[in-house]
Amino acid sequence: MEALHDQYSSGNKQFLYADQSVSHRGSKKKPVNDLDEIIDQTRQLSISQDESSPSCNFQKALVYYINPLVLTAVSAWIRLYQLSRSNKVVWDEAHFGKFGSHYLKHEFYFDVHPPLGKLLVGLSGYLADYDGSFDFESGEEFPSNVNFVLMRFFNCIFGILCTPLAYKTALALGYSQWTIWLISLMVVFEMISLVLSKFILLDSMLLFFTVLCYYCLIKIHNLKCENKLLSLSGFKWLFATGVSIGCVCSVKWVGLFITALIGFYTIYDLMIGFYQTTCKKINWSSYLIHWITRIFTLIITPFIIYLICFKIHFAVLNHSGPGDGSLSTLLQASLHDNKIEYGPRSVGFGSLVSIRSQGLSPNLLHSHPHNYPDGSHQQQITTYGFKDENNEFVIEFDWNNAINGHFASLIDEDSNSIDDLTTLVKDGDTIRLIHKESGCLLHSHDIPAPISKNHYEVSCYADLDNSDLKDEWVVEIQNHEVSPSPQFQNEPVDEIHPISTNFRLKHKSLGCYLATTGYSYPAWGFQQGEVICKYSLLSKDKNTWWNIEDHTNEFLPQINETYVPPKPRFWKEFILLNYGMMASNNALVPDADKFDKLSSEYWEWPILNSGLRMCGWGADDVKYFMIGHPLITWFSTGSLLIVSLYLIVVLCMWQRQSLKLNILDPYYEFLLSGAILPLIGWVLHYFPFVMMGRVTYLHHYVPALYFAIFVAGFMMEALVARKVNKHLTGFIYLCFYIAIIAIFWYLKDLVLGMEGPSRNFRHLRVLSSWMV
Repeated sequence: MEALHDQYSSGNKQFLYADQSVSHRGSKKKPVNDLDEIIDQTRQLSISQDESSPSCNFQKALVYYINPLVLTAVSAWIRLYQLSRSNKVVWDEAHFGKFGSHYLKHEFYFDVHPPLGKLLVGLSGYLADYDGSFDFESGEEFPSNVNFVLMRFFNCIFGILCTPLAYKTALALGYSQWTIWLISLMVVFEMISLVLSKFILLDSMLLFFTVLCYYCLIKIHNLKCENKLLSLSGFKWLFATGVSIGCVCSVKWVGLFITALIGFYTIYDLMIGFYQTTCKKINWSSYLIHWITRIFTLIITPFIIYLICFKIHFAVLNHSGPGDGSLSTLLQASLHDNKIEYGPRSVGFGSLVSIRSQGLSPNLLHSHPHNYPDGSHQQQITTYGFKDENNEFVIEFDWNNAINGHFASLIDEDSNSIDDLTTLVKDGDTIRLIHKESGCLLHSHDIPAPISKNHYEVSCYADLDNSDLKDEWVVEIQNHEVSPSPQFQNEPVDEIHPISTNFRLKHKSLGCYLATTGYSYPAWGFQQGEVICKYSLLSKDKNTWWNIEDHTNEFLPQINETYVPPKPRFWKEFILLNYGMMASNNALVPDADKFDKLSSEYWEWPILNSGLRMCGWGADDVKYFMIGHPLITWFSTGSLLIVSLYLIVVLCMWQRQSLKLNILDPYYEFLLSGAILPLIGWVLHYFPFVMMGRVTYLHHYVPALYFAIFVAGFMMEALVARKVNKHLTGFIYLCFYIAIIAIFWYLKDLVLGMEGPSRNFRHLRVLSSWMV
C-alpha cells in the first residue's frame, strides 16, 4: 500500500493526470529522493515531452481524438444496427411516443416525469415530419406515415454519446490507456443501456445527462486539485455542471441522485476551503467567491433550466387533452376547447358541482361504490385525476332545514319554494354534499383515516332520510381570483363563484377541515388520492383549499356573455403540477393481488437474476430481452465489494499511522475521485430503489451500473495497472477485452432482436431464471 501511495506522491506534491502519463507512465514513476535523480528525470522529461516531435503529436492525437472516435464508432454501429428490425411499438414506446404525439397536437397530458425528455421525443417526431396522429398502442405496427426509424435514431444518439464521455471521464481520472479502454468497452457493450437506446424511451437521455454530470464533476475535481476553480475554465465547468444537473432532473427525478453526489462533493470541497481559510492558505474573499459561484452555477442555473422546461411545456400544450383531470381549474380554463361546464356565476343550493382540491393531490373530489376495508367500512371518498360522473355532488341545505322540510335536491319540486331553489351559498353557510350517483352524503367522524392515522376518516354515508349532524360542513371563503374582463370584476366576495373562488369546508361537529394529504390509497382504493378531515391552524394551508370547477343549476340566472376566467399563474401551476407528479409517483406501488412478470426486485439487478421481455413473444414477433452483460455486471458487482474492502484497509493503515495520508495528498485525491465518488454514486442510485415502495424494473439499475463500472475501473487501475509488470498487465487486460466482446457476441441476439420461435434461443439462457 505504501508503494502504491508513493506512485502518487513526489517531492513537489504534484498530482499525475492522464495528459502527463501519455509520454511516460505515471503509474511507474518512482519517488524523487535526491538531486541526481531530479536532474536525471528532468533530462528525460525534456526529451520525452517535446511536443513538437512527431511521435509525441501522434500519441497525443491517438489518446485524445483517435481512440474515442474509434470507440464511439463501434458504439454507434451496435446501437444503430437494424433500428427498423421491429416495426411495432415496443414496451414503453407506448407511453413516451404517445407523449411526443401530444406535443405535436398541442394537447395537454399528465405524466409522472418532468417534460424535457418527452419534449425531445416530440422534437424527434417533428424532425421526422410526424403529425402526432398515431396512438402508439403497445404492439401495434407503425403506419407508413410515421418515420419511427428517425425517431429511434434521435433517441439512440444519446446512448452513443455516453461512450466518448465515459472515455473522457476515465482519461480525466488519470487512468492508463489499459483501464480507459476497459471502462469504455464496458460502456459500449453493456447490454441493458444498449437495448434501451434502440427505442423511443427516456432512459438513454437520462443516462447521457447522468454521464455528463459525472464527467463535469471529475473536471471540477481536477481543477480544484490544480487550484483553478476560480479561473475562467473553472467557472465554465461549474456552469456546465449546473446545466447538466438541470437537464438530468428535467428528464426524470432520478437525476436528483447524481445531483446529490455533486452536492455532497461541493459541501466537502467548501469544508476543505473553510479549513484552508483558518490556516490562512486562502483568504476569506476568495472563499466567499467560491460560495457565490457555486450557488449561481449549481443551484440557480439548474433551477432555471428546470423552470424553462415547464414554461415550454405549458406554452406548447395549449389545447385540452387527456390530462385535463389532473390540472387546476384555472389552467384548464386557459386551454383551447376545454371541457369545463360554465354555469351560473354564483353557486346555489341545489347546484350540481364538481369540486377540485388545491393541495398535494390536486384532483377532483370523488366517490365510488366501494367501501373502506377498515375503519367505518363506509363508502370511500377520494380524489381522482379523471373526469367522470362519480365526481359530481349536489349542494344541499343543512340538517335543520331538512327537519323543517326544506330540501334543494329532491326531484319533487312541490316540496320546495322558489326561494329554496334560488338561495345562494355564501361565506359561513352550512351545507351538506350529496354524491349524485350513490345518493349518500359527505361525512366525517372521529375514526382514524386509512393512511394518515392522526387525522379523521372522510366517507360517503347514509342518505337524506338517514342524515345526521356529522354530514354538515361550514363554508369558509378564502379569496377570489379576479377575471380580466370588466364584466366579471365586481362579483360579490361573500358568495361562492365557480372557478374563481377558493374556500375551505369545516366540519361543523368536529371542527376539522376537508383536506388532501398527497398520499394514495393502495389497490383497494385504486391508487386514488386520500381525503381526510384535519385540524388546520393556518388558513393558507392549501391542502384544505377547494374550488368549484363544473357547475350547473337551471334555477339560477345564466350569464349572457362568455365568462373570461382569471389567467393562471405560472408559479402556482408549476408547484401544483409537481405536487401532482409526486403524488402519482408515490401511487406506483406493486399490486399484491396481481403478478407482474415484467417487474423485478432490487436484489436481482446486481446479479442478473432476471431480465425483462420488452415485447410480444410470439413466433412472428421480433423479440427483445432486456438483460445485462453477465461479465460486466458480475465483475462490477464484485468490484464494489473489493474496492470497499480496499478503502477500509487504507483507512486502517492510516489510523495506525503506517500510511501517511491527508486531505491535500495526491494519493488521497486519487482515492476520492477514482473510488469514493463512484462508490457513493452507485449507493445513491441503487439504495433509493431498495427503500422505495414503488414498482421497479431492471432498467432502473442502469445509472447505478455506470458508476459500478467506474468502480471496477479503479480496482483494475489500482491493483493491476499500477502494481503488476507491464507484460502481465497487458495480458490481463486483453483477456478482459476479449471476454467482454466474446460474451456480447454470443448473447447479442437478446438485445439486437430475435426472429423466429423462442425455442431457437433457449441456449442463450445463462441462468435458469431468465425467461428467454
